[in-house]
Amino acid sequence: MVVSRQLGRVAIALAMLARAAHADGDAYVPPDFMAALPPLPPSVEAAKVWRLSLSEAIGVALHQNLGIVVERQQVEVAKLGITVAAGAFEPVLSAQLDHNRSDSPPLTVQEGNANQNISFVTDDWRITLSDRLETGTQVALDFSNGRARSSAGTAVEPLNYRATLTASVTQPLLRGFSPDLVVPRVELLRAKIASERERAQLAVAAADVVQRTEDAYWDVVQALYSYDLQLRSQKRSEDQMALTRRQIDAGLMPPSDLIAAESTLAQRKLQVLVAESTIESSYDTLRAVLNLAHEEWTRPILPVEPPQFDAQTSSAEDALAIAIKHRPEVVQLDLDLQTALLAVRQAENNRLPQLDLGLSGQLIGQKNTYGSTLNEVGDADAHAYSVVLNFSWTPLQRATRAQAEIEKTHHDMAIVRRDQALQDIWFAVRQAVRDQTSAARQVLAASKFRQLSTESLEVEQRKFLSNQSSNFVLGQHQDELAAAQLAELTAVLVHKKATAALLKATGELLEQRHIQLDVARPHK
Repeated sequence: MVVSRQLGRVAIALAMLARAAHADGDAYVPPDFMAALPPLPPSVEAAKVWRLSLSEAIGVALHQNLGIVVERQQVEVAKLGITVAAGAFEPVLSAQLDHNRSDSPPLTVQEGNANQNISFVTDDWRITLSDRLETGTQVALDFSNGRARSSAGTAVEPLNYRATLTASVTQPLLRGFSPDLVVPRVELLRAKIASERERAQLAVAAADVVQRTEDAYWDVVQALYSYDLQLRSQKRSEDQMALTRRQIDAGLMPPSDLIAAESTLAQRKLQVLVAESTIESSYDTLRAVLNLAHEEWTRPILPVEPPQFDAQTSSAEDALAIAIKHRPEVVQLDLDLQTALLAVRQAENNRLPQLDLGLSGQLIGQKNTYGSTLNEVGDADAHAYSVVLNFSWTPLQRATRAQAEIEKTHHDMAIVRRDQALQDIWFAVRQAVRDQTSAARQVLAASKFRQLSTESLEVEQRKFLSNQSSNFVLGQHQDELAAAQLAELTAVLVHKKATAALLKATGELLEQRHIQLDVARPHK
């Protein structure tokens, strides 16, 4: 109850001093208790202490956090998706071999005599190399071969070879084609967009981990410095009780005044024990964010970066401009718009008639030996060509028109979602700027309050020495100083967290922390 009342008084005083500090523009001077590393509880073994910097903590978290591990795997999957989509433009090599034999009566007198079985034996083999280009063009090179052996009288030769080399090109002119090559490459473009989106999602997850790591790191710092402040408060109470004993021994005070000093000291010892338990709780929070192995959870941690205050100001409008440029969520929204626009383009293209122009040419060889057949193909004496124009259309266009309307609606919805997200970002940026500004003002106010509390305690101590004050009043001033010191520490760390929150809101957190996500960009 005493602590709660004291904190309430501190909050009121800070609110008043914040306005005064903001108006006066006082420069911040850090207190001595934040100038050095805080002490660890006496139960901690010095040899086991992990001296941890903030950058090292962030590095461990990004390396071991399970969410980041999953996101990195998702990025790799998305990159492989580009390779899968590009497979549509890979050459395809196919081969075929078949053997047939039949013994049957002749159908005509030219084939043979009645009551005679005619033998037909054929062997066919072919190799085809085909490819689909990014223009939508289908190209193919087909080399087919056949060997026929027959006892029919109509056979050209008892043994005959035939080889045909065919080259063909088919180009869509309407459906499946666009001059900018977007439509024939739509699946590949979708895969690239999906890969970029996963990279942006990795940045979103990484920024979240970095912020949570920093918050947990500064919570450990606060717990250790709070423990140090409680130790200092306990030391002041011990010194006061020793002074009281001397005053009693000198006959300047009645023995009953020792009770108030002992009560204050007992309260300080209890606060030290509570602060020590808070350290372990903050340790576990940081260990969980770092995803440490279970055997490492007993290792004490000593943050090696004392809290510092660097007042920075920025307007919400400037922060919003930075956020639109750097936030990975905005990148994702823009990519979603591109995906929706691709779907609209494809749906509109599907409403066009199918009109394909095909060209093919053949070189033909036929002899009674395979070698001479190949020579005839090479001589190109026997050849053929064809031009084909294929056309198909669904005049009513019920399904294609409906699909186009669906995709347009999806595109409009993506625009609305982007506008809504920008509104949310604007709200978050304004809140982050406001929180950082408020935290900075409270740091200056808390510093002023701590200075005044220190001076007030010194005055009261001099009054006590001249027998013009009591242990009870002196204890109140000690409580006030302890609360003021804790309020200043809290304000500085709240400002550190608010600064990280603002950097996250503007999308600059990873850049400011010099974090490079080591994921290679896919090839364009």
